[in-house]
Amino acid sequence: MDTQEKANTQKEITQNKQTQNKQTDNPHDKGYKRIFSVKKHFLHFIKKYIALEWMMELKEKDLELIDKEFITDQFDTYESDLVYKVYTKEGVVYLFFLLELQSYNDFTMPFRLLIYMTAIWLDHFKNCDKNKRGQKDYKLPAIMPIVLHNGERNWTASCRFSHMINNAELFGKYVVDFEYALVSVNTLTESKISNSNTLIDNIFLADKKRTRQDWTDGIAALMQRIRAMDTNDLNEWITWFSNVIRKLNEYERGELITQIKEGDEKDMCSSFERLLNKEKADGRAEGWKDGRAEGWKDGRAKGKAEAVTELLEDLGDLSDSLKVCIMEQTDLEILKKWHKAAAKAKSIEEFEEAVGLVQV
Repeated sequence: MDTQEKANTQKEITQNKQTQNKQTDNPHDKGYKRIFSVKKHFLHFIKKYIALEWMMELKEKDLELIDKEFITDQFDTYESDLVYKVYTKEGVVYLFFLLELQSYNDFTMPFRLLIYMTAIWLDHFKNCDKNKRGQKDYKLPAIMPIVLHNGERNWTASCRFSHMINNAELFGKYVVDFEYALVSVNTLTESKISNSNTLIDNIFLADKKRTRQDWTDGIAALMQRIRAMDTNDLNEWITWFSNVIRKLNEYERGELITQIKEGDEKDMCSSFERLLNKEKADGRAEGWKDGRAEGWKDGRAKGKAEAVTELLEDLGDLSDSLKVCIMEQTDLEILKKWHKAAAKAKSIEEFEEAVGLVQV
């Protein structure tokens, strides 16, 4: 590798880290990760939404949250994943839990999960006594990959690893294969979520609300459910709401908590709607304020996005969903890569495959 190639490689590594670091700043990712790091909440999630028979017998004491950095540096730049070590009657198993909180499908998901699973197995193997791992009955622990998706579009990416392998059908049972468990909030029915009243359930109900109309129509029912939770979970829901749905100052936070705990239904709904209306007004004001400082940067991103769509339109009919996805992208480095891919592509499908962004 010559000096220029090394420089280009290092530049790409730096850009990837910067992109990943931006992802870790996502309050949605951090909010979900903080909540699922609590054993009680994670246990409720797997029992209700995965519901394998052996999970039903688990207690909080059977779960151990693993520090991923002790396993491998593969995990260092990813904030939105958790590893639980689970002690069952049959032995130790691992649950690898990945939060996929974005609007588009990641069709490389099985490969990403394979990397993480292999890292866990390698760590287990290296730390196992050499004499023990050399015995006939030595076995690696089972790992179950779980993906939680909350994007607006349905998840259509295959859950099977073998579907990423070219000509996998030629090898039958000899091809490497596994399947991950997928929980997509968008496809969960309200009746399924509402048959219990926990923090996770009420976060899912709130996260399914995509428009202001969804919020205003469902405020009363949601507030009644939240009020019925215990104090700790109620406060945790408020924290999640204030960090993810909109930023609340201390007064607004206190007002909402008081109305939920002590106000009548009409007061709760009025308080909630005031916060949503204020969010809309604040968003306009903040947009004007930030627009002057960010205008040049946003202008470059918009121009690059338009250039990408123009190249793709020369190749055929561009779907509305793909065009929206491109135009909503604000990371200039990603847009530059997309522009290069669009310039080289001979079809829209080839572009989608090259950037791993197949729209549904």
